[in-house]
Amino acid sequence: MKTLLFHGPSGCGKDTQADLLVKNFGFQKIGTGDMFRSMYDNGDIDGIKAHEYWGRGVFVPDELTYKMFPLWLKKFDISKDWVFLSVVRSAGQIPLFDSLLKETGRELTAFVHLKLTEEVVIERRTLRWTCPNCGATYHKKYKPEQHLGYCDNCGMMLVQREDDTLEKTKSLYQEYMKGVEPILSEYRSRGILVEVDASPSIEEIHKDIISKLSL
Repeated sequence: MKTLLFHGPSGCGKDTQADLLVKNFGFQKIGTGDMFRSMYDNGDIDGIKAHEYWGRGVFVPDELTYKMFPLWLKKFDISKDWVFLSVVRSAGQIPLFDSLLKETGRELTAFVHLKLTEEVVIERRTLRWTCPNCGATYHKKYKPEQHLGYCDNCGMMLVQREDDTLEKTKSLYQEYMKGVEPILSEYRSRGILVEVDASPSIEEIHKDIISKLSL
C-alpha cells in the first residue's frame, strides 16, 4: 500500500495529478476540502464548526481538522493506495499527520512537492475561474469552459476567487515559500521527499511522478 502526500503552491496542479493517479492506478484521493464540505452538508457538529472558518476563506485550526480526520478516513478502503492533498501546511502539523497514519496502520511512502516559480503561479491563478455551485475549476489558457463564463457541469456563472487576484496571489506565494522550507527539510531528512517540476504539461508532470515513484 502506497501512501502519498502531494504538496505545492496553489495553482501547481495537485488535484489534477491526484485525479490521474485515481484514474490510472486506482488510488483513493483524500483532502480536507472534500472532508469539510461533506461533513458540513451531513450536519456533523465538527463540520459545522469547520465551516465557520473555511466558509470565510481562512484555515481551519489544526486540532479541529485532525479531530475530524479519523471519522472521515473510515470512508476509504484501507487496502488501497492513498494520496493526500495538502493536509500538512506547517511543520507543526507533521506529528499530527504521523499519528493519524499510525492509527490506520500506514506510513508515508513519499512527500511529493510540486514546485512552481512565482511567475508561473501568477499565470495559472489569475486566469483561473471557479463554479460557486459545484466547485469545478477552469482556466482561460489550460482548461477553458465550453460555454464562455458558465460551468460545464451545472451551468452556473463562473466567478474569480478573491485569492486569485494578482496582489493576493503574490502575497500567498511568498507566504507559502516561507512556510514550506521546514516541511521540506523534515521529509528530506526522512529520505521520502520527491520534488517534481510542475511547470510542464499535465501529461509530462504525470509521467515524471510515475517515474520517480516507480508506479
